[in-house]
Amino acid sequence: MHSDQKPLDLDHNDTHHDLSPQQRYEQLNLVEMGLNPEDFSAVQTAQQELSQLSQHSVAEYGKDIANKTASYTDELLNAVKNKSLDETGQKLNEVLQVAQQLNHNTLLNANKNQGFIGSILNKFRNAKQNFEQQFDSTRQHIERLVQEIEQTQGGLKARVETLGQMFHGVQDEYKQLGVYVAAGRLKLQDIQTELTALSQHDAAQDPQRTQQIYDLNHLANNLEKRISDLQVLQQSAMQTLPMIRIIQSNNLMLIDKFYAIKNITLPAWKNQISLAISLQEQQNSVQLANKIDDATNALLRSNADLLHKNSVDTAKANQRAVIDIETLEHVQNSLINTVQDVIQIQKEGMQKRDEAAQRIRSLQQDLQQLVHQQVPRQ
Repeated sequence: MHSDQKPLDLDHNDTHHDLSPQQRYEQLNLVEMGLNPEDFSAVQTAQQELSQLSQHSVAEYGKDIANKTASYTDELLNAVKNKSLDETGQKLNEVLQVAQQLNHNTLLNANKNQGFIGSILNKFRNAKQNFEQQFDSTRQHIERLVQEIEQTQGGLKARVETLGQMFHGVQDEYKQLGVYVAAGRLKLQDIQTELTALSQHDAAQDPQRTQQIYDLNHLANNLEKRISDLQVLQQSAMQTLPMIRIIQSNNLMLIDKFYAIKNITLPAWKNQISLAISLQEQQNSVQLANKIDDATNALLRSNADLLHKNSVDTAKANQRAVIDIETLEHVQNSLINTVQDVIQIQKEGMQKRDEAAQRIRSLQQDLQQLVHQQVPRQ
């Protein structure tokens, strides 16, 4: 027997080999594995996969059921990433944006600008027509979006049904995993019994028996590891069940919320906008009457002010001389200043020319003196 082989410690109770398979099965923690005594026949069927005990049979033990559990996990991820949820959220957000773009401020503030009566009436009438056209366009857009959302809701409903089927499937897989765990544990008890019987002989006298004990113990260790993996998968399946229910519940709440938006919120929007139009028409009518009165009073005051200004300006113009005395004084003062400035400039010019002549003579004298100094003496 190899020295590095880890001996298997499966069960400290050596009396289980005296019990029938049914009794040994009932001694297992069936509740923990999600089983009951009536599942013994299914456990026996699963145990047949280990009838020919080998490395391959142990490695493949419960493989199919594990693959099914993994496939349900993939389906669950697809449900979480379901595009129907994203499309519904995007379209509901688009409905909100479209509704917010319906700006009735143009209708409410149509008559705030001052102007003549005809201009006020035209602005109010045009603003109302533009708003009504915008309201009709927005309503059609929202109705189209609601129809598109209804289609995505059909996908959500189908997803809820799929999740329900997945829930029952995972429940079945959970029980099947328990069946395989129980069958594996019973097989481990059989191996333990066989190992106990083999160990009662003197291994030193029979090397072949030593190798047989080693191989059997090695298979038992691998089987115990495989059973542990199946238990982990079973626990994962148990955790998957509430996740499926939560996703189902969320989908159903989204569907209910959408129908509330469609049947309550959107009609309420339409009703309130219609009421807003009627109320603002009343308010605009009162404001329009006030503005007509304001325009009339402003026109009378403006005409009275203009009459006063024109009369005063006409009287002043009639009493004014052809040439103002101030103008004559300004002209004479300008002439005097002009003559004085010209005489002064002439005097300054003459003085500058005399000074220039003197400086020229001085320059000439200096030049002649320099020339005489350069003439060589005899």
